[in-house]
Amino acid sequence: MWQASNKFKATELFIKGIRSLKKDGLKGTLVKIKRYLTRDEAVVQTESLEKNEPLVHGYISFYQDNLDFSNYPNDREIKTLVFYLPQFHTFPENDEWWGTGFTEWTNTKKAEPRFKNHYQPRIPHDDIGYYDLSEYKVLIEQAKLAKEHGIYGFCFYYYWFSGKRLMEKPIDLFLEHKEIDIKFCLCWANENWTRTWDGLENDVLIEQKYQEDDVLNYVRDIKKYVSDDRYIRIYGKPVFIIYNALALPDAAKFFKELRFYAKEEGIGDIFIWICKEATHDARENELRKYVDKMVEFPPRYTGSEPIFLGTIDDGYLVDYKKAVNEHIKKDEVIEKDVYKTAMLGWDNSARRRDSYVVFDNFDVKSFYDWVSYNASYTSQIFGPEERFMFINAWNEWAEGTYLEPDEKYGYTSINTFSRALFELGFDENPEYRLEDIQIME
Repeated sequence: MWQASNKFKATELFIKGIRSLKKDGLKGTLVKIKRYLTRDEAVVQTESLEKNEPLVHGYISFYQDNLDFSNYPNDREIKTLVFYLPQFHTFPENDEWWGTGFTEWTNTKKAEPRFKNHYQPRIPHDDIGYYDLSEYKVLIEQAKLAKEHGIYGFCFYYYWFSGKRLMEKPIDLFLEHKEIDIKFCLCWANENWTRTWDGLENDVLIEQKYQEDDVLNYVRDIKKYVSDDRYIRIYGKPVFIIYNALALPDAAKFFKELRFYAKEEGIGDIFIWICKEATHDARENELRKYVDKMVEFPPRYTGSEPIFLGTIDDGYLVDYKKAVNEHIKKDEVIEKDVYKTAMLGWDNSARRRDSYVVFDNFDVKSFYDWVSYNASYTSQIFGPEERFMFINAWNEWAEGTYLEPDEKYGYTSINTFSRALFELGFDENPEYRLEDIQIME
């Protein structure tokens, strides 16, 4: 990453340009200059309200066009799954609760900076626009982009409330259109739906009641998806993911019934994964006896206690770089029942009036380091059949963590993920290897 000040920018650019011409030729040099001139260098020193120490704000990245990594072999056989939010379309309940025409884009569009150099609003790249997931062709294009970058599958959030479903249309379209060429699985988002976005967390819009026959009905409801050829399986067994196992009234009973009814309904043996909590407590350790794997879920889990920076404008700041460094520290305990997850610069201020959380001090190089570490760890700890890792997320636009391209930085985030996955150096520019990979216009 180039760190030139304005005073020396021209000189440094000239020197680097001469070196680049010798190494990369004219076309490669022009690409480097574009990247250099468009990267975000807006950083400001403020005061931490907690420690009265200098605090750096910023979102460090650069603009890059789309790159196709299809020709790079996945030698480590890592299967990357990305969490996927299906709320980018209208449905009656959202119209009732939030107003006619509400989608996730509504929150995203109304976001604004809360402090100096706060990266808001987030605007999708013209290549994708404010898409509508009620159009199956959007899913086709998303699957194509994901596969070009080495992503194995989508992990769709599945909103199910004792038989009542929300946001089901994109998943049903996916099931209907076999030409959507990517693997998938479902993660039951088993929490109450509340008016959190208005700051009213106690205002429950639809409740998870956990009724007596819920497990059987859930298995029956999910069977049609699990039976699809694209559904993710391990040793022939489908993967069931539960978002918040600690919310289950009797988790042990739930998981025993889940396995029993899966067999009874003809699905057979299954793998059960749950999302990992932020701390190692007795309840979580008890759950390990009933599930097959846990999945890290930053920001809920980053491998350590969050690195708190301070408060500002009714929000909370966490240091992204330090959180990543803590996550990849060399003395980490190996947990063979836990899958790794990396995220980008989490920021849920688009959803909250106050008490929002921003992982400030984001640097795309730190994201590269996080993915690189997770990929290396995954390849060493797990056998090829079980070699999964996760990214949070594909499209959490109102939470500031998305691989999809945006207007300001283009495809840099998803390109950076691919560089890490395929063991390309962060400063190694695959766009120059035109025989293997081309810049997509």
